[in-house]
Amino acid sequence: MKTERMMTGRGLQGFAWVLTTLAMAVGSTGCGDACVDDFDCRDQGTPAEGQRYACVENRCELTSNPVPDAGTGSDAGSSTDAGTTTDAGSTVDAGADAGTSTDAGTTTDAGTGTDAGTGGDAGTGSDAGTATDAGTGTDAGTSTDAGTDTDAGTDTDAGTDPCSSATYDPKLGTLQLQTGFVAGESAPLPVAAGPVGVTPGPTYSLYTVVSEGYVGPHALYSLGTWPQVSLGATPLFDVAAPSDRGPSASLFLSPFVETDGQRVLTGYTKSGGGFPGSVGVYDSAAPSAPTYVSAPSNFSAGVVPGAFLVNGGGLGTVSAGLGIYALKTDTFTALKVGTLPPETGGSGFTAVSTNGVAMLGYFSDETFLNEGRAVGPATIAQALSSGTPFDVAAAPALDVGSNFVAASGHGEGVSVLRGDYVPPNYNFAGTDISRFAFTVTDAGATVTVGARQPVLVYVDQCTSVTGLTSLGTDLLVGVDDKNGTRLVRIQQAPQAR
Repeated sequence: MKTERMMTGRGLQGFAWVLTTLAMAVGSTGCGDACVDDFDCRDQGTPAEGQRYACVENRCELTSNPVPDAGTGSDAGSSTDAGTTTDAGSTVDAGADAGTSTDAGTTTDAGTGTDAGTGGDAGTGSDAGTATDAGTGTDAGTSTDAGTDTDAGTDTDAGTDPCSSATYDPKLGTLQLQTGFVAGESAPLPVAAGPVGVTPGPTYSLYTVVSEGYVGPHALYSLGTWPQVSLGATPLFDVAAPSDRGPSASLFLSPFVETDGQRVLTGYTKSGGGFPGSVGVYDSAAPSAPTYVSAPSNFSAGVVPGAFLVNGGGLGTVSAGLGIYALKTDTFTALKVGTLPPETGGSGFTAVSTNGVAMLGYFSDETFLNEGRAVGPATIAQALSSGTPFDVAAAPALDVGSNFVAASGHGEGVSVLRGDYVPPNYNFAGTDISRFAFTVTDAGATVTVGARQPVLVYVDQCTSVTGLTSLGTDLLVGVDDKNGTRLVRIQQAPQAR
């Protein structure tokens, strides 16, 4: 059982769009543990130097990294050398003798039966014993350096860090913009900011969630108006429902802030059977009277005329398993509007285009990937009025061609962040942001999905995309690298519109 979700990348006070998790996000197994093994903790972001996240009593906690000996799988070229206090093969260091009449450790060489100071010198063509290094199959001083990207014993390789010498664009870093798109304004993102939501315009007001760890406080703040981005001085409302506040309430914030211009929707879940949780609605017309609605397993959301769509396990008094639910904004009544296919193993992503098409997603237990379907505006409107859910699997699929871990409306289409989780640590490695155009016919009943069109391409992992949201007809991209975290507006070139 996994409880992975998109969480914060620099601790809960950091930029909450950093995507380091398998986005099957909230499954339907009903397990109440926050984690069952260290693999479940890989969504906690980048720990401090010398530390790692481990699953301790079903909770992800920071622990110290073990220092590997030069005789294990870690290379002999860093802080624990084959020639320091710990011998590459025995109790005496290979560097204490390696070249005198006494063996480098005992009567048997630090590597095999040949002494480090006789037939095969520890520093010439033969390794300290044989052709096999004291640690692994490649000598610490011959064909392969003491590592490559990451050193066996420290944070940085014994060679160089390619990101330190890479060329960075002031806006896009090392990401490469593709034909048909241009980079507009950019703005630094405050360190405390979490996921970002933007009003429909024409004046684009920004909102974010700021969280002080799992136990909070968790509050919605203004981020100003684009591109004058700055964190408001005071919170607008408490994201946690009154019953979920306090030092013992550990919450997992959902990675969305959605707004229809007047109202702002956020959410969270908790450990427990079915992942209980809530969504909260802040109304700028009644700022002192927020609304909280039960929403187990809520993972993503979107805005359609007259309603918020919630991808999760239920909403309000309507509980019918993983599916697409709607919260009507005039009456704050809830109903199920979309049924997910049988192979659904977890919640998925939601994104709405400017021509009313909703990309509704789910994690597939058949493909082990996130999948997305394009549902037309007429289909959604019919479900909202009749209360009869549509079949998400009956809608046309996006041919993403890989996994994806974020999605956003992008004009008359959507864009997704493609990539996958790479062993052995299963950190997310992005490949590109790609857009899919939607053509709507038959009075909104039929949707045609266009071919994948790359927008931004990774050439390395020195700059990462940390989130996507729409800015009118454009795409607002979170970008993070050694020069800090920022938001960048990506527009379609005039000839491509």
